[in-house]
Formats: sequence, structure tokens, C-alpha cells
Amino acid sequence: MTQFVYNLLLLVLAPVLLPYWAIRSLVKGHPWASLGESLGRIATPRDTTRDPPIWFHAVSVGEVQASLPLLRRLRDRMPTVPIYVSTGTPTGRKLAEERLAGVASAVFRAPLDLPWCVAKVFANLRPRLLIITETEIWPSLFFQAKRFGVATMIVNGRISDRSAPKYRRLRFAFRDILKCVDLILAQSEEDRDRFIDAGASRTTASVGGNLKYDFDPDAELSELPADLRNFIDAASPGLVLVAGSTREGEEAALTPALRRVVARVRRTLLVVAPRHPERFAEAGRALAALGLPVLRRSRLPGRAPPDLPSVLLLDSLGELAGLYRRADLVFVGGSLNGWGGHNVLEPVSFSKAVVVGPYMQNFRDIAAGLRAAGGLVQVHGADELETALPSLAADAAGRAAIGRRGREFADSQRGATNRAAEEARRLYGRAIPRVPPTAARYAALRIPAALWSTVAGARRWGFATGLLASRELPIPVVSVGNLTAGGTGKTPTVAWLVERLWEEGYTAGVLTRGYGRDEKRRLILVESGTSADPVAVGDEPAMLARRFAKTAPRTVIAVHRDRHTGGRALANRGGFDVLVMDDGFQHMQLRRMLNIVLLDATAPFDHGYALPLGMLREPVGSLWAADIVLLTRCEAGLDDSGLREAVHAVSPQADVIRSRMVTTGLVGLNIEQSAPLDSLTGASVAAFCGVGNPDSFFGAVRSLGCGVAARCAFPDHHRYSEADRRELNRVAIDRSAQLILTTEKDAMNLGGTAEFRLPVFALRVELQVEQEEEFLMRLLPSPEGSRKEQALPTASRLRRRTRRRAR
Repeated sequence: MTQFVYNLLLLVLAPVLLPYWAIRSLVKGHPWASLGESLGRIATPRDTTRDPPIWFHAVSVGEVQASLPLLRRLRDRMPTVPIYVSTGTPTGRKLAEERLAGVASAVFRAPLDLPWCVAKVFANLRPRLLIITETEIWPSLFFQAKRFGVATMIVNGRISDRSAPKYRRLRFAFRDILKCVDLILAQSEEDRDRFIDAGASRTTASVGGNLKYDFDPDAELSELPADLRNFIDAASPGLVLVAGSTREGEEAALTPALRRVVARVRRTLLVVAPRHPERFAEAGRALAALGLPVLRRSRLPGRAPPDLPSVLLLDSLGELAGLYRRADLVFVGGSLNGWGGHNVLEPVSFSKAVVVGPYMQNFRDIAAGLRAAGGLVQVHGADELETALPSLAADAAGRAAIGRRGREFADSQRGATNRAAEEARRLYGRAIPRVPPTAARYAALRIPAALWSTVAGARRWGFATGLLASRELPIPVVSVGNLTAGGTGKTPTVAWLVERLWEEGYTAGVLTRGYGRDEKRRLILVESGTSADPVAVGDEPAMLARRFAKTAPRTVIAVHRDRHTGGRALANRGGFDVLVMDDGFQHMQLRRMLNIVLLDATAPFDHGYALPLGMLREPVGSLWAADIVLLTRCEAGLDDSGLREAVHAVSPQADVIRSRMVTTGLVGLNIEQSAPLDSLTGASVAAFCGVGNPDSFFGAVRSLGCGVAARCAFPDHHRYSEADRRELNRVAIDRSAQLILTTEKDAMNLGGTAEFRLPVFALRVELQVEQEEEFLMRLLPSPEGSRKEQALPTASRLRRRTRRRAR
């Protein structure tokens, strides 16, 4: 209900608010190009299937600064995962671009919280994890994250004293929004309680500590620019007092205290840094009341050092933290006039004595902890400031003691970054992302998809109960299949299985329908090592026959749409211990002793809808019939517990085993010799394929260290014409590619290489199963006795023995 009402209000108000927002954006300094980013047009690569990215949102300078250690930790722990950072202010974006070079794949302006804008970013970026800093609770952002299956966490979460009553009053609305969040790491117990009061679950919200304590000045801050550094050195001040992040009216309130400071320490350089650029002129006018020279930072180059005391107005961005390093005494603004204060940990990290006003509610726990440790001076108002600042200005030993105690306290509070990074890694692995259909597609196809799902479910139930008849072969049958239409790696899995059986002393036959072949009704037996015609038998059987020549020499592939017919032909021929049925999960007319179902770990259930709306061949609940669920495209070390839970929810008995495709070599197609993989390092290549999941192939090409000058995707099982080959050759040469890459499957359909003027290679890929021994235990009989004595003529006997072995 909350989502419906919110979207309705946005729809009604958008015509008025959008022009106002555009004008305000330009006034605040956002570049014109960023308006498109806010509407969802971001330039990111589409082929993110291999390593789905992390979307990290930090709205302004403070959030970006606090997040730098966490982002670097994520890059160290998840080196292959792209990280995209969104910000809400020009200064925040500038800082992110400067400090996150080599860490973030891109920095962009956060989209407006309009559902169509946010959905466009999710669809383009396809993240697996969304990380939000502090209290950026935007309804559309959270609702769309849930819709796309993206894990969501809030780090450094806090709710201010001013905002807490509002969140409590609107709990009925925020409860629905916060249900979309998987984890909230609050800064303190009080912040956690406030999130719970706002509607968050007690199991979701926990205390994670404050990321700001993990700020490392040596790693995060660059040195001051040479002109500013030389200016301060030439002035040779006896005291540098920095008033940082001052807000409206604070310069005037500071003036009496600053006047008394320069009376105590004559050679004082006062540095005043307003929080917002639009206040530079206002601050200059207020500081003129001191009767001292007021110099603008922007006008320093070439200027001689001033007589001291004098005032430096910092009308620049990104230099305040560096000036804290040079300061002797610091006042942090936003704390005198009720704004809630700003981050004191930057100067504290340099062991500086810090003074603040009475209003520090935005940094309540940090200020309280520092004050209790004696590492912060907090005054009750401008009158008390007139005494505190001059006293500390004249007491170098007192300043040093306060600075030391503050640094010791801050160091004792470190650790939030490590916990947040570990939780992010866990949530990333548990997420099951999806790309939901557009509203128009959903409206048009949801009824046909529901019918398809109903019929598919009823069909499986009919075979399971015996209402629909299935036939049995005298040889055990192992089925390799999947839930979705598209490439999950079935054929490489069949090849791996046949080869492992051969190594164990078993001869296998393969049952396949030969998708895309011309002679659909004719039964063809293809022996390993023969050069089969892909047009007659299909590209995959032809590829397997060539591969098995050395790895499983007595294998025979039966090609027929009715697998029972093919299996009967192999049984009559004799000499086979087991039959492996390719793409057989939905072919229930033939009984099998073991069902192996493949799920692509990067997108296991597509977006959860059946054909024609989605890619599911049948409902996810059909996994109850699986004996082994083989997760393909699993990155090493990735936590897949979320997917395992989803599988075991419908198939508790299934073994869930991880696997990945590994590129092992290059097969020359128009040159006689093959080539080592390292020959691709630094090379410029043109890549093309006609497979079910082209992004997986292009991702594999990128991972080999080469530059992809051109990429072309064709329909699955595409048969290449002479015109196709000429066009591929032209594109490769126009893009200055050095060679052309494709798949072994496409090599079967290529038809010739005469049109190519560049070397053409096929990537040779192998399945790598992590729990290989566990996998084979479900398949092979117990080791007692000889292999031949245990060759089992019926599926039932092999099933009994494999179950006994598994126990």
C-alpha cells in the first residue's frame, strides 16, 4: 500500500517537481550531463553477468569520506566484483572520483527516486548488492531493489534526534520500506532502537559501529597543494587555528573569540572554511569585522605572505582535511547555531585539540565518547567559546594532551569497516538477483506464462503419479538438464560426466535430440572421433564426437528427438554401462536413475516467471525431482548459501554442488596450431558467439586479459552464412583487432574460414567441479569387487547401491 500511494503521489507531482529539480540542480553546481544520470541514464557495461556489481550510495562529502576505508576493503576482499558509486552532491562526486580511482569502476549521480528512473539503473547496472550509507531511505530505491532481487544493507546507519520523532510517527509507512532491507548496521544501540521504532525488524537491525573511526588520514588524505603549503610556510605562524565547516551565522558568532585569540598569540593565522560554497561571500563579510586582512584561498597564487595576524578564507573544496593536519587548534562548525555539528574525527585523527559548540546531535556518540575520554572540549555557547579558544591558544601542552587523548580514544573504537565488509560479502553471496519484466510485457504475457507454468507442473505431477506413462531402458540413465531456457552449461557437463565415467572404467552413451539439425526424424549414431556433419546431427553432438576422440574413445552419441528410441538403439548395440541424457530434465517419457539439474549461480531462476514471460521451462518447485543440483558459474570463494536455501526449500534431499567453467586453451580454426592462453594478454580481439548466455562468453574473454575491440552475439545454435563470416571479418579489421575468438560450439556452425583474414580461435572450456568426489559418489557403485562385476543392468540396482554409498 505504501508503495502504491508513494508512486501515485510522484506521478501527480512529477510535472511540477521535475522542472524545479532541474533548475535547482544547475544552481547547486551539478553539470548538465548529470541530469540524465538522475533520470536513470548511466553509462555502464551490460555484460556484468560474470561478476554482478555492487552499487554503493553515499550522498555527500561526509558519507564518501567515511566510506573510503570500506570501499577499499571491499575491493581487496572481492577483487573481481565491479563497484559503482552514486552520490547526491557535486562535492561528494568530486571527492569520490579523486579518492576512488582504481577502486570504483564508475561514479555517477544517484537517480531521482522515481520508480522508472531507479528501475532503469537497476536494469542497466544489474547489481547483486546495494549498500546505503547512514539514513538515505528512499522508497523507490528500496522497493526496486527488492523487485530486482538485490540484497540491500544500510551501513553506518543513524537517525538524528530531530528526525527520530518523524520516523516514529510515520512508522506505518517506513515499516513497508524497511522490510526491503536485509541488514542495518547502526552506529550505536540508540540508533538501532530508532530504526526499530521506525519499523525495522529486530533481526535485521544490529549495531555495527561507526565507520568514521576507521578513517586513516595517511591513506585517505593527500598533501596540501604546493602554493598553499608554501604560503603557510612563508608566513611562519606561531599558531594556526582552523575553523572548519562553519554554517550560517557562525563566523559572526566566532568573531569575539577569534579577536581574543590574536590578542594572546600575535603571530596567528586564522583559517575559516565555510561548509557550503554559496556562503563564501557571506563569510568574508562577517570576518571583515575582525579588522584583520582577509585573504581568499583562490587568490593566493603568486601572492606574498601576509603580516600576521591575518585570516585565510578557504573558498576551495577538498583542502580542509589537509589543513587540519597543519593546525594547532581546531574549531568544528555546525555546532554553535543548532545544525547538529560536523565530523570531528578528521582533526582528532591528527591528534589535534578540537573545540565544538553545544549542538553535536549529528555526532552524538562520537562527541560523548571523546568528551568522556578528555579528547574534546565542548562549550555551552559563544560566550564560553571566548574563554576556551584563547586559553587553549596560549597552552601548547594542554592542546597536546587533549589531542593525544582524542587520538587514543578514536583508535580504540576502530573495527566497523571489517564487520561491514564481511557482512557485505555474505549478503552478496546470498542474493538471488533477477531482471523483472517491464510493466507492458508483464501485462501482455502474464496469463500465457501462468498457463505454461500450470501445464508444466501438471505434466510433471502426471508422470510422478503414473497417470502419464514413462518407459525404461535396460541400461541406467543419468539425466543432465536445467530449469531455464538458455545456456547453463549442459553440454560441457555431459562431456565432463562421460569423461569421468571413462576414467572410472565405465563406457557411456549419450542421448541427445541434436537441436537445430535438419534431419529431425532420422536416428543417427555418432561414434567418438568421427567428423560428423553439424547440419545433420546438430552442433553439440558434432562437438562432443570430436572431443571424445581422445578423452572417451568408445562413446557413441544417439541423436533423436525421442530419447527412448536412441537409448534402445544403444542398448541393442551393447557395450554401454550407463547412458547420459543431454537436456533431459523435461523429457520425462524416459525413466532415469539420477536427475542432475543445472542452475546458473548468477541468475538461477531468471526473474521467476515461466515462458513466454520469463525463461523458466517449468516452476521452480519442480526441483523436488532433482537428485543433484549443480551450480554453474560459481566464482571461487563466493557464498552461495542463499541459493542453497532456496534449493533445499523445495528439494531437501538434493545435493547442491558448485562448479565453474575454466578456459584451458585456444583451438586454431584457420591455422593448424593451437595457442597458449597467455598469448591473449594485452591483445585486441574481436569476439562472437551464438550461445544461450553470450554474456558469459564475453566475460570469459575479458577475464583472459585481452581487450575486446568488437563483440557480436547471434541466436543460440546460429548457423553462419558466408555473409555472416564476411561481416565478422570486416568488423574485426575495422576495429583493429589482432585475432578473432569464438566458442567450440560456434566452430561447428561456422561452415568455413576462407573469408577471415585474421587468425580465428575457439576457446576450449572445461567444467571444474568443486566437490567432484561427492558428485561421483552419487553416481558410481561401491568399490567392493571388480568394476565389471558391478556393472549394473538396471537403474533400480544402481540407485540402491549409490544410495548405500552416499550413506
